Amino acid sequence: MKIFDFLGYFYTLFFVWLTCLTAIFIFLKTHTLLWRWFAAFIILISVLETIGNWLAFQHIRNHFFFNIIFAIEFTILPLFYKYWLHNPAIKKLIKIFVLVFPVLILVNTIWIQGFYHSQTYTFVLGGSFILLLSVTYIRELYSDEETKNIFRNPVFWFSIAFLIYFAVSVPYFGMLNYLVENQLKFASLYYLIIIDGTICLYNILLTIGFLCMKAPTK
Repeated sequence: MKIFDFLGYFYTLFFVWLTCLTAIFIFLKTHTLLWRWFAAFIILISVLETIGNWLAFQHIRNHFFFNIIFAIEFTILPLFYKYWLHNPAIKKLIKIFVLVFPVLILVNTIWIQGFYHSQTYTFVLGGSFILLLSVTYIRELYSDEETKNIFRNPVFWFSIAFLIYFAVSVPYFGMLNYLVENQLKFASLYYLIIIDGTICLYNILLTIGFLCMKAPTK
């Protein structure tokens, strides 16, 4: 394996596990059910991402595994935002999405992109929806006159993390099929530099959010 690929895996997993360890600390220290639930979710995703990266490190095709990870993320994260958002139309949209999205995954798995290929269609749909929810939350936070210090709000940092990650990854995965067929070297280099870098920043922001957990948020 090339040295740059190895460094990419190393740095990515370093920040993934930095977030995971912080989430474990919060899970053990807090008694708030919502935060324990969210921390457990992040711990699960971190473990699954570690397994997925290990498969790639062993030159095992891991697209099917990340399809599972993304399916879990895009189904659970809207439920997290449903608690925090106030807009009734968005909350209703979340209910519809959570019911419809698993069906779309099943359709994509059986009839369109399959289980063992990267399911870019559902990633773009799910990622775009999380992007919408994160922007909506940040907008509500800025509009709320009772908000005192957004930088001590954990969900603000989580939303910034989701905003940055999906703003970068959704366009990339949306063009991935074309890039693989026509610009494979560029697609690989872009993932190694931009996507992996964004994943590191994403996990740093999640870690900051967990460190703000004692601040009043609602």
